[in-house]
Amino acid sequence: MSEAPTLPLTRWQVFSQSWPIMLANALAPVVGLVDTFVIGRFSTTSALAGIGLGAVIYGIVYWGFGFLRMSTAGLAAQSDGANDQQAVQSHLFRAVPMGVFIGLIVLVSQFLLLPAAFMIYTASETIEGAASTYIQARLWGLPATLGSIALMGWFVGISRSHRALSMQMVLNVVNIILSPIFVIYLGWGLFGVGIASAIAEWVGFGAGLWLAYRAIQRRGGIRSKTLTRANLLHLPSLKKLGITNSNIFIRTLALTIGFNFFGNAAATQGEVFLAGNHILMQFITMIALILDAFAHTAEAVTGQAYGARDRKKFDRAVRLTTEYSAVFAFICGAAMMVLGPFFITLLSKDPAVQESARTYLPYCALAPIVGFAAWQLDGIFIGTTRTQEMRNAGIVALVIYLAAHYALEPAWGGVGLWVAFLVYYIARGLTLAVYYPRIMRYLDNRD
Repeated sequence: MSEAPTLPLTRWQVFSQSWPIMLANALAPVVGLVDTFVIGRFSTTSALAGIGLGAVIYGIVYWGFGFLRMSTAGLAAQSDGANDQQAVQSHLFRAVPMGVFIGLIVLVSQFLLLPAAFMIYTASETIEGAASTYIQARLWGLPATLGSIALMGWFVGISRSHRALSMQMVLNVVNIILSPIFVIYLGWGLFGVGIASAIAEWVGFGAGLWLAYRAIQRRGGIRSKTLTRANLLHLPSLKKLGITNSNIFIRTLALTIGFNFFGNAAATQGEVFLAGNHILMQFITMIALILDAFAHTAEAVTGQAYGARDRKKFDRAVRLTTEYSAVFAFICGAAMMVLGPFFITLLSKDPAVQESARTYLPYCALAPIVGFAAWQLDGIFIGTTRTQEMRNAGIVALVIYLAAHYALEPAWGGVGLWVAFLVYYIARGLTLAVYYPRIMRYLDNRD
């Protein structure tokens, strides 16, 4: 059966898929910001400290299960490229319940997990009590949160990123409405902001399920065999999903260790350096919101070409998404050098902290320029579900980074710390590039 001709991917299509992801990424922290604002304005200092600690611990769970988004995006994109709509739907119906189930397990296990978390993130009894109240309330929304992560990955995989943005907007609107009501008018304090966020997560999840249903209907409706037990519990498919998720989890763990190591290393340089470094890391976070968008688009368009085993389409997808990533990386670096001093002054009134941040600003500005390949290759490898290679590359890059740190930091101090961090970005890209020819061999082998 011959395939219908498709038009080549255009730069406008790449950008139109990327900008909703940028905005959705930017909206993701709004829940925490709203909670912080409401408690900061209408509660005590210990409550504010508690919400800060609680957000850190909750964030570990949120980001730790990010593999739900990545694996679903890659698998859905490949099935979409192969025009296998039953498989596209199957990935959704396997991943979303998996996310909800994991969330329920964490919710039920919280009385074991929270004491363990406070053994790592220690604070005063008052602050720990406040953090515990906030986390326990927010955990009621965790099943919806993890289900939503899988949904967002599915939307990205089928090139419907605007639907992921719609989910995030619904969630934030509900949270913005409920948090002040629960705290200011009902006087529920930390429990109020936590439960408001949980309710918002469930409403956002419900909106996402409705949008997924609409997307499936527009693609011809649910296939007759999709929801059968034999299909959903198909062992080879479940095995592939499990291996993909475990590889991405290990890779994410390696990345988390690397960034936490950088943060801990900054603390050894003194209070002023640490404060200035915190400001610079906010810039890195903003850069990630932008470059991640093109990486997510790469997941979809390269995954679709990979699923169709179309080398020409794959090469074009890689080239166009990388062009955007490179251009925006240099724009971000230049903007940081020009606007960075202004924002540093805005974010801190301490002259010593300002001076420290300005001193290391050039190294921070180099991060997107030397690191955009790492972001972009992540997207390509997720789209092609070459997760074993991602896992191995992530571990090797971490080892290279640690070696560079211990070689440079003792002699150069803060400069060595930042140079080693830049080496980490380069190593992440190079270690993935080593495995890139494997993708090409697969596409060239049509047997």
